[in-house]
Amino acid sequence: MQFEVDIRQYGSKNYDELYNRFKWNIPENFNIGVAICDRHIKEKGNQVAIFYNDGLGNEERWTFNDLKNKSNQLANLLSELGIKKGDRIGVCLPSRPETIVSLISIYKLGGIALSMSPLFGTEAVIYRLKDSEAKVLIVEGSRKDVRKAINEIPSLKTIIVVEEDGLLENEISFDEIHKASTNFNPVKTKSTDPAQLFYTSGTTGPPKGTLHAHHFLLGHIPCYQLYFELGPKEGDVYWTPADWGWIGALGDVVLPSLYFGMPVVAYRRIGRFDPRDALSLMEKYKVTCAFIPPTALRMIRKTVEDPMKEYDLKLRAICSAGESVGAELVKWGYDRLGIPINEFYGCTECNLVVVTSSTIMKVKPGAMGKPVPGHIVEIIDENGNILPPNQIGQIAVKRPDPVMFLGYWNNPEATRKKFIGDWFLMGDLGYKDEEGYIWFKGRADDVIKTAAYRIGPEEVEHVINQHPAVLESAVIPKPDPVRGNIIKAFVVLKKGYEPSDRLKSEIQQLVKDKLAKYAYPREIEFINELPKTVTGKIKRFELRRREASG
Repeated sequence: MQFEVDIRQYGSKNYDELYNRFKWNIPENFNIGVAICDRHIKEKGNQVAIFYNDGLGNEERWTFNDLKNKSNQLANLLSELGIKKGDRIGVCLPSRPETIVSLISIYKLGGIALSMSPLFGTEAVIYRLKDSEAKVLIVEGSRKDVRKAINEIPSLKTIIVVEEDGLLENEISFDEIHKASTNFNPVKTKSTDPAQLFYTSGTTGPPKGTLHAHHFLLGHIPCYQLYFELGPKEGDVYWTPADWGWIGALGDVVLPSLYFGMPVVAYRRIGRFDPRDALSLMEKYKVTCAFIPPTALRMIRKTVEDPMKEYDLKLRAICSAGESVGAELVKWGYDRLGIPINEFYGCTECNLVVVTSSTIMKVKPGAMGKPVPGHIVEIIDENGNILPPNQIGQIAVKRPDPVMFLGYWNNPEATRKKFIGDWFLMGDLGYKDEEGYIWFKGRADDVIKTAAYRIGPEEVEHVINQHPAVLESAVIPKPDPVRGNIIKAFVVLKKGYEPSDRLKSEIQQLVKDKLAKYAYPREIEFINELPKTVTGKIKRFELRRREASG
């Protein structure tokens, strides 16, 4: 089968040759739903697309035929509900086949899929649904907190419930799709039509909706193939423990794998990441290629001394990103797994633009890699001038670029601020060495990266400040050997309240419930006053400096 984008067609044996020869082939008309499902039916209809494990011992295998039929049924149901091209549909589901069915059906309808993490608290989900003016939400029955909040969202007309145990008003069971026809003609979409919406954290204000076109899938392909060592290859099976509500799972593993007609493992994990659980899963499903964030890799290294001796693993490539992988982890991968751990780099607005690939380039442990073929990545100054080697500046990507966002949802001013001329600012500082490798030096803003998640400090502070005992707060990243960083909160209490361990626990639980389970401050320090500018803005850099000095 011929694919629109496939670096294997060039037969290049080294990075420079591939980078210089590569050309984008972005068709005028392109639909992600058709590309990852319908076009595989003739050759791979009966082959497994999704290996599903619900975390409770139950297993299912979904073929490409299953995905097509069920996505067509859901598309017909959504059409009956009045959903049309351009409408937003929220998907707040864990790693399970219904997540993919939902996305495919939305894409086929020409709608815009609003992907949300199932780890989000009530307020985080409600905000995104309100801001995007979503008309339908697809969610698990266990999320009664969100289901009961439908009246708070004027645009939301219906909730489709997966694994429901009793429906509320204005709800439909996901199983209703079985009454619909399996025939559906996908809406004709241009490759530039909007298809996917993720919300990303920033340093100021609430999260912003990051809008991507259908061609954003094609923009991911070269990097995907490079960090998975010129894949896909016969017999490959793909998996990531990353949350399917993020671009880091959908864009980095799930959608590209299905694009090539390759199977993906969907594991509905119960509870926190468990190293032995992950290794057992990869052994069971003969996973060959995995995206595992650095935090999870460090947990595996710390827990299991010799994974290859204890587990019958079929891994041939691991990629990792979200925070610095580091030379030590790369060496461990070679020593204990016998395979490379390829690093890559991107952000929600412009993903997968830098990569290491041990097959076609020399790996420099500690460097993020080189620009992916098809992407122009440079280090620039505040005027948009490209800096010479070894000078620190803003990491930037030149537009147009198929992996780059269309803009922030209904926020042209925020979109404008992300550019200097035609250079998109990644929000990070770094430098490029004489050989073209890009090195990360730090954030250009206050966004916190912890265990591969990006968290805006104002989001966390907003929730902490809702506690009746809190006057104000500020959060910063604190270096951590496992997670890269943890969130530390400095809290000023109102008069009449005293610091206590119980109060710390209450604040932590509040953030877990309202924002996200991964976004709570693991460390809280009560102080009398926050450092501020003359205009009243919190000086987080002073808190970071204070923390660094001990």
